[in-house]
Amino acid sequence: MAISKNQIKYVKSLQQKKFRQMYGNFVAEGDKLAKEILTHSKIKIEGVFASSTWLGNNSILFSNLATDVFEVSEKELGRISGLKTPNQVLIIAKQLEHSIDWEIVNNGLSIYLDGIQNPGNIGTIIRIADWFGIPYIFCSENAGELYNPKVIQSSMGAFLRVNYVSHEFEDLQNRLDNIPFYGAVMNGEDVFKMKLSENGLIVIGNEGQGISSKILEKINNQVSIYPHSLNGSESLNASVATGIICAAFRNQ
Repeated sequence: MAISKNQIKYVKSLQQKKFRQMYGNFVAEGDKLAKEILTHSKIKIEGVFASSTWLGNNSILFSNLATDVFEVSEKELGRISGLKTPNQVLIIAKQLEHSIDWEIVNNGLSIYLDGIQNPGNIGTIIRIADWFGIPYIFCSENAGELYNPKVIQSSMGAFLRVNYVSHEFEDLQNRLDNIPFYGAVMNGEDVFKMKLSENGLIVIGNEGQGISSKILEKINNQVSIYPHSLNGSESLNASVATGIICAAFRNQ
């Protein structure tokens, strides 16, 4: 099926948040992401746009798909792609609705992102949560959006397995049964030397400003990753710090 000018305009519009919110759809690009999405039982596919080679090699994935499949040229793919170097396939899908199982949250490990904005950081943190078996990431309202294409790309499909939910900290605190809160700060207790619980909420602050004072005063465990004596860097990237802290928890 050929792609029309209106369809090109529509697909390109989904690179913007206001249109993603309007239509409730998102864009994902690339062979690996496409295959994960097409085999995910809970995602509704709205459209597949791919090269003839990719369609020919992966026909089994969409043979029973109840949606439009478009064979597009390299030039057309370049027009609808949000990547500098367009991949072989682009998919439009419905945004997932995430429910919260509070029993799982209270008895396990979760992450809270306080004002994290960088899409690459958010996607990487989702991937880290997936790696360490952490099913929930909560975030403040001023944190970045899950369905930003850069978040989807950098999560490498982990967004399909990790629940990313916007939730104000105060309300979240009221729903949790006195589980420990761990805040990542510059001058807290060494995360490798302290006793860590099996359940808890790991709070990661904004890339430049850290955890807001309003939230920090409610955190009963301030943790830090201390540098080597030969270190010359001011700080760690937010996603790198998250990965190290999650590893410390799982190591115990």
